[in-house]
Parts: sequence; C-alpha cells; structure tokens
Amino acid sequence: MKNQFIANELRLTYHKNELLDPSHFKNVNSSDKLCQAFREIWNIDEIEIRESFYAIYFNSRLNAIGYRKIADGGVDMVIVDLRLLISPALLSNAKLIAIAHNHPTGQLEPSQSDRMLTGKISDACELMQMKLIDHIILSSEGYYSFSDAGVL
Repeated sequence: MKNQFIANELRLTYHKNELLDPSHFKNVNSSDKLCQAFREIWNIDEIEIRESFYAIYFNSRLNAIGYRKIADGGVDMVIVDLRLLISPALLSNAKLIAIAHNHPTGQLEPSQSDRMLTGKISDACELMQMKLIDHIILSSEGYYSFSDAGVL
C-alpha cells in the first residue's frame, strides 16, 4: 500500500512572451522606463474598468527576471496578498521588486490605503533582503511614482 502522505513539488515556470519588447525590461532605472514596462504587460482594455495589481521582479542590474499579475479587483480597490507578491521573488532569486496598480478614475494621487500597502510591501521586502524600488499608480493618461515623490 502506498504512503498516504503526498508532498507536492512547487516549481517556478518561465514562459517567454514573444509579444513584449525586450528593450522595455533591461536596465529599468527610471520611473518612465518602469511605467513603459508595466504598460507592456498590462491588460490595457481594463485600465479604466477595474483595478489590477502587477509586480515586476529584477536582478541587481535592474534587468527584469519576470513579472506577474498579483490580483484583479473592483472598480475602486484591489486586495493584495503579500504571499502571492513575495513568493515569485523568492523563487526567482529577485533582488528588486517594482509594483503597480491602476486607478480607473484617472486620479493619480495615492490614497491612504495605497500608502499603507506600500509601507507593508517595503517592510516585507526588507525582511527578505530585497528592495521595493517603486510603486507606480497608472491611469490611461499618466502615472504617479512613489519613488519620484520621495516616499521610497
């Protein structure tokens, strides 16, 4: 009789998206470049419909290792599970993380919830010896960078 205990092997898989422009994911050293990278992976058809939350994971030279959509939300909020955000960073040996979410209303000013979430994510990254390099708020017209604003 087989052992009843089952241990599942967890794997990180990589899928090369041929539609992405590789130049947007190399040496991403400014908020403008970061915004371009997020716009490359974003479901632009929904940017004015509902909030979504994405992460891009980087090595120490600011070259993207990968990206992941963390969550889709409603018309004015998205709930982020820190474990879903941090686990791909750990599995891919990322050193740096950038995050983004959108405001369907077009309002780029961060809410108090946005500020609190950014602090929690920054603290979690620091605990894992990683760094949150920016939190971008996107709209169809522009973006807000926590890093440019001096918050990170």
